[in-house]
Amino acid sequence: MAELQWQGKNALPSIEASLQEAHAPLHTHEIHPSTLPSEQSGDPAWQNRLMRGERADVLTALLPEFAGHVNLIYIDPPFMTGRDFRSGAQLAYSDKWQGNLDAYLQWLTTTLRLLYALLAEDGSLYVHLDWRVSHYARVILDEIFGPNLRGNGAGFQNEIIWHYQSGGRAINRYARKHDTILFYTKSARYIFHGERIGERRGSAKRNHMRKHQDEHGSISWSINSHGRTYTYSEESRMTPADVWSDISHLHQRDPERNGYATQKPVALLERILLASSEPGQLVLDCFCGSGVTPVVAEMLGRRWLAADQGELAIATTRARLLDLPQHSAFILQECLKN
Repeated sequence: MAELQWQGKNALPSIEASLQEAHAPLHTHEIHPSTLPSEQSGDPAWQNRLMRGERADVLTALLPEFAGHVNLIYIDPPFMTGRDFRSGAQLAYSDKWQGNLDAYLQWLTTTLRLLYALLAEDGSLYVHLDWRVSHYARVILDEIFGPNLRGNGAGFQNEIIWHYQSGGRAINRYARKHDTILFYTKSARYIFHGERIGERRGSAKRNHMRKHQDEHGSISWSINSHGRTYTYSEESRMTPADVWSDISHLHQRDPERNGYATQKPVALLERILLASSEPGQLVLDCFCGSGVTPVVAEMLGRRWLAADQGELAIATTRARLLDLPQHSAFILQECLKN
């Protein structure tokens, strides 16, 4: 199999070695009881976790309890932009690597290997990046998950293009107006519900389908393919394509904004969680930033684990969770170095 090489790669510890190493403990700072009615709280013993700590420390600390048990992982990690991101005067996070691509790839691979170990057999991973490093990430993910050259097994499922209108104009090249979200699965038995997120087919003509209308005025569409006829009602849902242009980037005055740099919209995470998880399943985000993943998980009735190393990210996420009309129980923890 084709393989990406960089300085230090051969020194990366295996997942087995990570499991055997002494890991940093999680220390509880706060406990927030559920405000949900008891009949909606699910497992009464479960508590969601908001954790502050460096991502490798947090993920290693979670392995003994959660290896092979996380149903959906979404991460929006640093993109190797070479910038510091601030919310007002406060530093949100630093994405400076001094141009050292080897160091970034080492850091990213460590993260992805740990996430793979935590992922359930029917689980899905979404990795949100942009033009700078998404091509490297895809090769690394193929090494970890295995190649899916026929597209019908484990591993790579989609390269999702999230197209948006914001950003500056380019003079010497085409304007860069999209992020890339890589969608990988641990097995061919993954969860996917296109009908939950798809657009209504409607009455407008689409492709080469034939339109039919019955005596009651109801419209349906049919198409012949390989000797079979497929028929769809106008109320049926179409699975979204891998280019998402219907979800807007958050503008500066968007009412959803909470002031955190690089905040992603609720609609983006709603689509991912609805498509790739079931109510009550476990969702993980180890770069929770503005708090959108645990908030959407709360809104959709999923259990969650969320982490970030930044003080601002944890404070922003905590405040956002507590501001929800009702929230399930969660604990605030810190990953302590040995």
